[in-house]
Amino acid sequence: MKTATFTTHTRNFKKILVLCAFTLCASAFTQISVAQTYKVAPGSEIKVAGTSNIHDWTMQSNTVSGDAQLALNGKDLADVKALSFNMAVKSLKGKEDLLNTRAYKAMKADKYTNITFKLNAASVAGDVVKGTGALTIAGVTKEVALQGKATENADGSVTITGSRKIKMSEYGIQPPSFMLGALKVADEVNVIYTLKLKK
Repeated sequence: MKTATFTTHTRNFKKILVLCAFTLCASAFTQISVAQTYKVAPGSEIKVAGTSNIHDWTMQSNTVSGDAQLALNGKDLADVKALSFNMAVKSLKGKEDLLNTRAYKAMKADKYTNITFKLNAASVAGDVVKGTGALTIAGVTKEVALQGKATENADGSVTITGSRKIKMSEYGIQPPSFMLGALKVADEVNVIYTLKLKK
């Protein structure tokens, strides 16, 4: 009888341990996989840096909107389930009015008023975020690969920074020229982004 009772208690104890382990794993999994909605917040910016046969140039926009679905494990970013942003072409501004005017014309800003990005898939390893998504400029959509660094801020927001080189011609954009072609803008530009995501 004592042996049977001991065996029964042992089996019950093992069941309790298995149940506890399952509960802890399920809790941890839920904590990581449940995403919350974030918005692109003030402090976000996108820069376009290029060069020409005479000098370098930059254009910058601090007017970026969008949202994301982020999953955190404690304070660490665990997954980016969705991310999209939108920026008006004419919010991009450089130091020279002529540069701005020619750039807007080249990007057909009156017809295609916005530049947009929508994430297709992403992975997170430490503070590195890698993803692919659809980037639309001047009415042309191309799939691009991005890599950024994620930083968790004290206020609970997450900042993702990175850059991606693209060629304007891939989006049907003729690189602007000035002074009857004496100044020619290079086809390749570097898009540098800082996205501050906040609940």
